[in-house]
Amino acid sequence: MAKSIAPTAHFRKVLGFTLIEMAIVLMIVGFLLSGLLVSLTQSADNTRRTNATAQLQRIEEALYGFAQTTGRLPCPASSATNGLEAGPDGTGQCAVPTTSHHGFVPAATLGLIGPVNSDGLLLDPWGNPYRYSVSNKMHGASRAFTLASNLNTFFNSLSPLPADYATNMLRVCTDSTCSDIITDLAPAVVLSMGPNWATFTSANEVANAGNVVVGGYRLTNTNQFVSTTYNEDNFDDLIVWLSPNVLFSRMISAGRLP
Repeated sequence: MAKSIAPTAHFRKVLGFTLIEMAIVLMIVGFLLSGLLVSLTQSADNTRRTNATAQLQRIEEALYGFAQTTGRLPCPASSATNGLEAGPDGTGQCAVPTTSHHGFVPAATLGLIGPVNSDGLLLDPWGNPYRYSVSNKMHGASRAFTLASNLNTFFNSLSPLPADYATNMLRVCTDSTCSDIITDLAPAVVLSMGPNWATFTSANEVANAGNVVVGGYRLTNTNQFVSTTYNEDNFDDLIVWLSPNVLFSRMISAGRLP
């Protein structure tokens, strides 16, 4: 009968040391993989933010181009218009339910290409529709920016600049209290609510999202927005707005304004 040989103390010691080494190696590998996953997640989010910023710039240019072509700014899309602008009527009033001049980017009207949801709304990289608001400023009995004939007469009335020029224009501030105003003369604002669009709680993000729910979507119903420093937990919105000076200059160059 073959004899079994019991492991020597030296062999047991070597074997035990090897197992400890393996445990240490596995622990180190775990740390490395954990760091790699965090890095990959951050990289993916950075890519999405870059893509969203590029899309916002395309939307901004499309809005300027629309004004150069039609002599006005488009109304927002609603959840029921399949990406087309909702309105305007003969006075420039938009037909977005409840929120009037606040809704979504009218991608179909602007000819923008990108992913859309079942309501035909252009989506940001996190799967949420881009929001779009246009000033509902009145000039006489009609809206100034969404009715071509009225935008022309409104522009002619700006010399000298009237005291109420900023009334009902869109305002962008660095916080929800608007203690620091970036601009209070924006004709239009476009924003992405970022990756935390479904779970945000900060006052600055609430100011952008609003508290009105229309067609299953949360929308603002005020003329005030926030653009501030990115913070993963408190502010990840991306926002652009039109400059009235650039808008009027583009329209003049296109022969839409005198």
